Amino acid sequence: MKIAIAGAGIAGAYLYRILSNEGYRVDIYGAINGTTCGLTPCAWGTSTGFHELVEAAGLSPKDYLLERPGHLFIDGEEHQADLMTFDKPRLIKDLLGNTEVKYSQLDPSQYERIIDATGVARALLPPIDDDVLLPCKQYRVQTEEQLENKIKLGRVGYAWCFPLSRNRYHIGCGGFKSDPETIMEKLGWIPSDISQSNITIICSCAGHIRLTGPRFSTPFVINGKGGPIWGVGEAIGCVAPLAGDGVVPGMRSAQILISHWNDPDAYTRAIMEEFYWMTGERRVIDKLKGTDRLGLREAWVLRKNSRRMGFRIGLVEAAKYLKRLR
Repeated sequence: MKIAIAGAGIAGAYLYRILSNEGYRVDIYGAINGTTCGLTPCAWGTSTGFHELVEAAGLSPKDYLLERPGHLFIDGEEHQADLMTFDKPRLIKDLLGNTEVKYSQLDPSQYERIIDATGVARALLPPIDDDVLLPCKQYRVQTEEQLENKIKLGRVGYAWCFPLSRNRYHIGCGGFKSDPETIMEKLGWIPSDISQSNITIICSCAGHIRLTGPRFSTPFVINGKGGPIWGVGEAIGCVAPLAGDGVVPGMRSAQILISHWNDPDAYTRAIMEEFYWMTGERRVIDKLKGTDRLGLREAWVLRKNSRRMGFRIGLVEAAKYLKRLR
């Protein structure tokens, strides 16, 4: 079987690696982004499940881990947290190995199976009717000043600062109701006049993160001109709507696809079952964007999300943070 993967991000590269390890003939297609790291938007943070997924691809997680602070400040309040940052460009490079990523137009007639791993673009699958895309702006910076592992909530979104290595940090912001770049300037995280600060910008990019969730991102499989087209990763909504984390869900969705390689209905059901919790998070996002009252149900969803992301907050704290997001 001749297979094509459209998209050379984390989900596409991970799927390529697993299929290649199993002896499949795979071509992978990418897009030239013009960014320093080759990704847009980039993401350097991850959480529980990362180690097992990387090991399943035959690689060593410790080769990619950068920092594991053990805590997270939310609006200045410290919480113990099992969050980590990793070298995403290096991991993608090693997942792809020596393969040549094709930057030409994909011809569907040349393949028996095509996988759409194009993320937000969802280039080969039908558009999503009720799609939720969060605008974001991100920077990789270097500074001699020691910065905390932190996030700041507000305006239906949040800003983050994650430590990388060698005095480098990943600083970004996503928001529906205010310009992300303006928010970071107001916080003083990325000054408007960078020349007057002690921060050096290594690279930056702008883009969107899909917060739709799989439940609202169907179909996952369609009949294409040359053969079936299957979606994976962010293309089918495998991103945690409240946290914006798509690294672990993207890789996990690739494993699920392989487990249901010849059964599209079973694949769709398995994705829904694996990421059922994203449906509740998506509904919280809808309420935050609107005017509906936020209650204990939404606070409970955020509390469960915090545990999934490796840190713990109580119901009272969850309700407080939701209020700040509103």
